[in-house]
Amino acid sequence: MSDPVTVIAIITVKAGQETRAQALLQSIVPPTLQEPGCLAYELHQSVTTPAEFMFFEQWENDEALAAHAASTVPHRLALREQLADLAEGRPSVTRWRATR
Repeated sequence: MSDPVTVIAIITVKAGQETRAQALLQSIVPPTLQEPGCLAYELHQSVTTPAEFMFFEQWENDEALAAHAASTVPHRLALREQLADLAEGRPSVTRWRATR
Protein backbone atom coordinates (compact mmCIF):
# COMPACT_ATOMS: atom_id res chain seq x y z
CA MET A 1 0.00 0.00 0.00
CA SER A 2 1.35 3.42 -0.94
CA ASP A 3 1.41 6.53 1.22
CA PRO A 4 -1.49 8.99 1.19
CA VAL A 5 -1.48 11.44 -1.69
CA THR A 6 -2.52 15.09 -1.58
CA VAL A 7 -3.95 16.85 -4.60
CA ILE A 8 -4.15 20.58 -5.17
CA ALA A 9 -6.53 21.40 -8.03
CA ILE A 10 -6.88 25.05 -9.06
CA ILE A 11 -9.77 26.14 -11.24
CA THR A 12 -10.14 29.66 -12.61
CA VAL A 13 -13.61 30.63 -13.75
CA LYS A 14 -14.77 33.33 -16.12
CA ALA A 15 -15.37 36.79 -14.65
CA GLY A 16 -18.89 37.13 -13.31
CA GLN A 17 -19.33 33.36 -12.85
CA GLU A 18 -17.90 33.13 -9.33
CA THR A 19 -21.21 32.59 -7.51
CA ARG A 20 -22.44 29.98 -9.96
CA ALA A 21 -19.08 28.19 -9.92
CA GLN A 22 -18.91 28.18 -6.14
CA ALA A 23 -22.35 26.54 -5.89
CA LEU A 24 -21.44 23.93 -8.51
CA LEU A 25 -18.05 23.14 -6.99
CA GLN A 26 -19.40 23.01 -3.43
CA SER A 27 -22.16 20.61 -4.52
CA ILE A 28 -19.65 17.85 -5.28
CA VAL A 29 -17.90 18.00 -1.89
CA PRO A 30 -20.33 15.82 0.14
CA PRO A 31 -20.59 12.97 -2.40
CA THR A 32 -16.84 13.01 -3.03
CA LEU A 33 -16.17 12.67 0.69
CA GLN A 34 -18.15 9.41 0.52
CA GLU A 35 -15.92 7.92 -2.18
CA PRO A 36 -13.70 5.02 -1.07
CA GLY A 37 -10.28 6.24 0.06
CA CYS A 38 -11.18 9.93 0.31
CA LEU A 39 -9.64 11.38 3.47
CA ALA A 40 -10.31 15.09 2.78
CA TYR A 41 -11.96 17.13 0.03
CA GLU A 42 -12.21 20.86 0.70
CA LEU A 43 -13.13 23.75 -1.57
CA HIS A 44 -11.36 27.10 -1.08
CA GLN A 45 -11.79 30.44 -2.86
CA SER A 46 -8.92 32.87 -3.29
CA VAL A 47 -9.17 36.00 -1.15
CA THR A 48 -7.20 38.01 -3.70
CA THR A 49 -8.59 36.55 -6.95
CA PRO A 50 -12.23 35.56 -6.39
CA ALA A 51 -12.45 33.79 -9.75
CA GLU A 52 -9.89 31.27 -8.54
CA PHE A 53 -10.98 28.16 -6.63
CA MET A 54 -8.83 25.43 -5.13
CA PHE A 55 -9.65 21.92 -4.05
CA PHE A 56 -7.46 20.47 -1.31
CA GLU A 57 -7.81 16.71 -1.55
CA GLN A 58 -6.27 13.84 0.38
CA TRP A 59 -6.59 10.25 -0.75
CA GLU A 60 -5.61 7.05 1.04
CA ASN A 61 -3.34 5.99 -1.81
CA ASP A 62 -2.69 6.28 -5.54
CA GLU A 63 -5.31 3.63 -6.30
CA ALA A 64 -8.08 5.58 -4.55
CA LEU A 65 -7.09 8.74 -6.42
CA ALA A 66 -7.04 6.86 -9.74
CA ALA A 67 -10.52 5.47 -9.05
CA HIS A 68 -11.77 8.98 -8.27
CA ALA A 69 -10.22 10.40 -11.44
CA ALA A 70 -11.78 7.67 -13.59
CA SER A 71 -15.14 7.84 -11.86
CA THR A 72 -18.31 8.23 -13.88
CA VAL A 73 -20.62 8.80 -10.91
CA PRO A 74 -23.34 11.40 -11.57
CA HIS A 75 -21.77 14.23 -9.53
CA ARG A 76 -18.47 13.93 -11.44
CA LEU A 77 -20.17 13.81 -14.83
CA ALA A 78 -22.31 16.86 -13.99
CA LEU A 79 -19.25 18.76 -12.82
CA ARG A 80 -17.30 18.03 -16.00
CA GLU A 81 -20.22 19.08 -18.20
CA GLN A 82 -21.16 22.28 -16.37
CA LEU A 83 -17.62 23.39 -15.58
CA ALA A 84 -16.77 23.47 -19.27
CA ASP A 85 -18.99 26.57 -19.61
CA LEU A 86 -17.64 28.27 -16.49
CA ALA A 87 -13.91 27.56 -16.54
CA GLU A 88 -11.28 29.84 -17.96
CA GLY A 89 -8.90 27.27 -19.38
CA ARG A 90 -8.01 23.89 -17.94
CA PRO A 91 -7.63 23.26 -14.21
CA SER A 92 -4.13 22.97 -12.77
CA VAL A 93 -3.76 19.70 -10.87
CA THR A 94 -0.69 18.74 -8.86
CA ARG A 95 -0.03 15.71 -6.67
CA TRP A 96 1.92 15.82 -3.43
CA ARG A 97 3.21 13.42 -0.79
CA ALA A 98 4.26 14.26 2.75
CA THR A 99 7.95 14.01 3.44
CA ARG A 100 8.99 11.94 6.40
